[in-house]
Order: sequence, then structure tokens, then C-alpha cells
Amino acid sequence: MLLIVNVMISNLPKILIFFCLLFSRQLQAGEIWRESFSVPGKGIWGSENGVIQIDFSGINWSIQYASVSLTDANDYAKTVSASGGRFEVVDVTGEVVWVSTTIDIGEYEKVNIQLSASETGSNTNAAQKYLKAYYKIDNGTEQPFEISALNTGNWGTVTAVQKELAGSKLQIIVKMANNYASDKVILDEVVVTAVEKPAAPILPGDVVINEVLFNPKDGGSDYVEIYNNSANEIDVTRLYLASRDGELQITQAYQLSKSKSVLMPESYLALTKDTAGVYPFFSIQCKTCFLQMEKFPSFNNDEDFILLLDENLNVIDELHYTDKMHHPLLADEEGIALERVSFTEPTNDFLNWHSASSTVGYGTPGYKNSQGEPFNSNQPEVSFSPESFSPDFDGYNDEYQIEYKTTKPGCLANISVFDAAGRFIIKLANNEILGSEGKFTWDGEDQTGQRLNLGVYVVLVEIFSLTGETWQFKDGVVLTDVLE
Repeated sequence: MLLIVNVMISNLPKILIFFCLLFSRQLQAGEIWRESFSVPGKGIWGSENGVIQIDFSGINWSIQYASVSLTDANDYAKTVSASGGRFEVVDVTGEVVWVSTTIDIGEYEKVNIQLSASETGSNTNAAQKYLKAYYKIDNGTEQPFEISALNTGNWGTVTAVQKELAGSKLQIIVKMANNYASDKVILDEVVVTAVEKPAAPILPGDVVINEVLFNPKDGGSDYVEIYNNSANEIDVTRLYLASRDGELQITQAYQLSKSKSVLMPESYLALTKDTAGVYPFFSIQCKTCFLQMEKFPSFNNDEDFILLLDENLNVIDELHYTDKMHHPLLADEEGIALERVSFTEPTNDFLNWHSASSTVGYGTPGYKNSQGEPFNSNQPEVSFSPESFSPDFDGYNDEYQIEYKTTKPGCLANISVFDAAGRFIIKLANNEILGSEGKFTWDGEDQTGQRLNLGVYVVLVEIFSLTGETWQFKDGVVLTDVLE
């Protein structure tokens, strides 16, 4: 018995979160569309010269009245303020067709419609006094409501109902006639209710942990970047970020957001407790790719667990990280993110993670990692351009560029510039951690920031891997003044 109690206590947070989620999802059933006709004077009415007056401004429905004639202002099919607002048809020759806007029901099931159909007066002529309720699904044929669809003559008040509809688009059509000045045909409170469809499950690997900063600089904040590795749009309200305690139980499970937003396929989202603790320290290329969470798990600087959960607290992805996963030649890992290399390799493969490249500022929150899949070759690829450059800020060949691609993550580079006599000029890279691809630039200045003399210069690139491989690349470039 004691063992059962201990197990229940250790899983109590997970159980409580699960039932809270279940209850919240049950509350999602309810009204999805309503028209109460609360704005009076919208519709059609007659005039002394027989010209029909109209006003459909500010409403989300329309009227078809091609076969209708109205002789004066007392003949109308419009909203009135009586009873808090309703739509009335009075002394109209012909049929008025009220048509709702197109209602999106694609994310719902068990779609129900109901409306109030009433009349006043004593006339019982079924051909000239009626209210008929129909619906259309996905622009199909008109179908009558299953309950009280056809109301003719002197019927009083009924509620017309249609239940259990399914589809993508819904439209409601109500046909009305009343050729009597002392009678009224009334449409009121058109309401659509439905239940949200259960979302397709988020499978392990659909969303993956792609980059983590667990040891920020002073004044900085942790972040965890996730990537939608599936072909589906994923609502971030269904995702939770969590950790594990000392007994490896799930703890600190916090919902990413309570406001619905979609993570598109092949998209990145950086999660943090405070964007002001991330933005100043990194190059931010997409501020909309950040989400500041209300609560964010606390992660240790040396070793911890990062979990991504679905709404049922099932693990979608999990990373057990340590500071030993950083590049071994780093003197200090503070402020340096770990980046995932491959989306197809296991998350907890030690070799699938590398320190972010120094060339991107040691982190790429919200966009493509610097340490991506290396290109397929036996050695790195380095290209130099242009052959001549003139740093005169005219927008043409102002910089000399060195672009690279590496064969494996974790490579380092030294880049030096010499003059034509072989004298050292400037170091463009000194044991820089490279990404899978990137570039360096030279603006024609020396180490002190002074503009160099015109002439020929030699650029030497050395790339070496942690396994001892070394590659050298050399290029000559002309520093000139004005390029014709």
C-alpha cells in the first residue's frame, strides 16, 4: 500500500495537469456563431416612388429580393429594435431570402443550428405567409432543417433546429413571405453550436528540440528552440516544456502559450522566459519566431533534462544535455548555445550536438542552425571573391569575401592576410568555431583599423578538425581604389 501511495504522490503533478487539460478541452464545446439582429434598420424597405431602399452596412448577412416589390416605408424586410432586436417581414409582395455569411466549421464536429421562427396576426394563407429554414454544406444543395423547417400560415412561435452537421463551410438560408400589413413574420436568434474536433496526435519526432542555451551570460536568459519536423501545422497551445527531477519524474511542465498560434512545417520557435535576456546577446533574424512563456522551467548550467510534451503529457522529444557536449577547445561555455546537427539522427546522440559557430555569435535562436548537415565531400570547400575590391562604400565590391562549407561539425579556422612581401597584416579568424557553412569578410584594413595601401595581398585559410585533419586554401586579391 505504501508503494502505491508513493507512486500516486510522485505522479500527482502529472495527474492534476492531465485533468485540468481534460476539463478545459470539454469547455471548448459551445457557440461558434450567432446573429441576434441587435443593429436596427438593416435590410430593405419601400418608398413613395416605389424604389426599394437598402442598408446592409456593418452586418455579416445579406438579403436576396429580386422578385420583391415594396410600395412605401411601412413595407419592409429589415431589423427592428423590438425585443432586443429581430428581423421582420411586413407587407412584402414576393419572397425575401435571408442568407448568412459563410461559417467556417472545418475544425468542428456535431454542428447544430437553431433559430426562432415566429409570426403575429391572424392570416392563415400558407402560400403568402411563411418562414422556411434551410442550410448548405460546402456549397451543396439547399437542405431543409430537420425540425420545424416549414412554417406556414398562423403557426405562432417555434424553434427550427438542425443537428449533427459536418463539413468545412456552412451557410444558413431562410425564405420568408408576408403579404399582409397587419401581420409580421419574424426571424430571431440564429445560433450555431459545435464541438471542437479532436486534434490529430502529435507524434514523437513531429516537433524536436533543435537548440538550447542553458548557461547564459550575466543578465541573459535560457532559451530552447523547437522545430516543426512534420508536414502538419501544430497549435503551440498543445505543447508543454518540462524537465525532470532527481528521481527522473517529469517536473515543471509549463504550457508554451494559452493563446492559439500555429507552428508551420519546417519552422523554428525560440522559447524563453524573457526575450530581453536573449535579444541583446544574439543576432535576431526573426522576432516573430520567439515566444516568451509565462512560466519557464529552470535548467542547470552543467547538466539537465529538457522535455517537450503534448497536451496529454506524452513525451514528443527529450534531450539530456551536459556541458561536456560543447566544443572541447572552448575556454568558457557561458553564453554559447548547443545546436542540433541533424533532424533525422536521435536527439540524444552525443555527436548530434555541437557548439554554435562563433561566426554567428554562438547562437541562432529562431532561425537555421549554424551547425547543420555538412555537405557531402572529402574536404571543406572554400571560395574567394572578388578578384579585386575597393572599400569606397559605393555599393560595388566593397568587401572581400571568404565563403566556406565544412565536411563535419566542430571544425575550426585560422584566416590570415599577408602583403606581397609576405609580411603579416591582419588575422580575420583565430581558432574560430565554424558552422556547416558561412563566410568571413575583409574590408581592406589592418589590425589597427587603418586603411591599407593599394596593391596585391595574399589570404591564407587553415581549417582543421578535432580528429587532426588539416586543410589549407590560398588566394591573391587586389586592393584597389575605383573599379571601372
